[in-house]
Amino acid sequence: MKNLVIALVQMESKVGKIDKNLFKIKKHIDTAALNQVDIICFPELSVTGYSPENSQEYAEMVPGYSSKILSQWAQDKQITILAGICEKNQSLNPYITQVICMTDGNVFKYRKTHLAPHEVAFFSPGNDLPVFDIPQVRFGIEICWELHFPQITTFLSLQGAELIFCPYASARTPKDRQQSWHIFLPARAYDNRIFIASCNTIGQDFGGGLMVCDPEGHIVVEDHQGKESMIIANLDSSIIESIRNPNNQSLFQSYYPKFLRNELF
Repeated sequence: MKNLVIALVQMESKVGKIDKNLFKIKKHIDTAALNQVDIICFPELSVTGYSPENSQEYAEMVPGYSSKILSQWAQDKQITILAGICEKNQSLNPYITQVICMTDGNVFKYRKTHLAPHEVAFFSPGNDLPVFDIPQVRFGIEICWELHFPQITTFLSLQGAELIFCPYASARTPKDRQQSWHIFLPARAYDNRIFIASCNTIGQDFGGGLMVCDPEGHIVVEDHQGKESMIIANLDSSIIESIRNPNNQSLFQSYYPKFLRNELF
């Protein structure tokens, strides 16, 4: 991992109002680019809006209309963009997908594998937990409900992920969201010696929230004011390198038993 700058956005996305949502997303991307951000992450289903009951109506293909626009912005601004799209799935229920638009024009996607109980009737689960690479970092994605399963974070860490983005569409008040994240996000970061970066939707019942934790479990920055905003965080690679460097035997042996070291390194 190298030092990098990330941005997280909490925003309101209107269901089915794709062009309006994209316009709002573009404004944040422009601001992030001015601040030399390397990666920007938007909430779950930020492009198409979150409404399980109407998911078939506003689902779209990936690659498709929105992902092509996002990809062009990623290339123009030289910033990696992570945004949520309801992905069409032929005759089956759509996926909750986070698209990853790289600066070289490549577009990847992560499909939510663990659906919340109220989502099961309306969406199809993904079946893969990939990691993605840019020059500065290897990262993974967990979407909302998936953070309730600590094994996912561990699996991604074992694949070499140094940073995990956690886009949410969680109907909690700002206070409830903050209290909940304070319990398990630092734990996920500390137990797996990994950076965690989380952002939530705002509007209707969604209370928003932004938080970044470092591999020591410390909260680097957070925003729980319940208003649309973006935070920018500088991630110091030395924190994770000092832990994951095999030459640092005391830390390395303490946090990664032999069978895990063989898998990870």
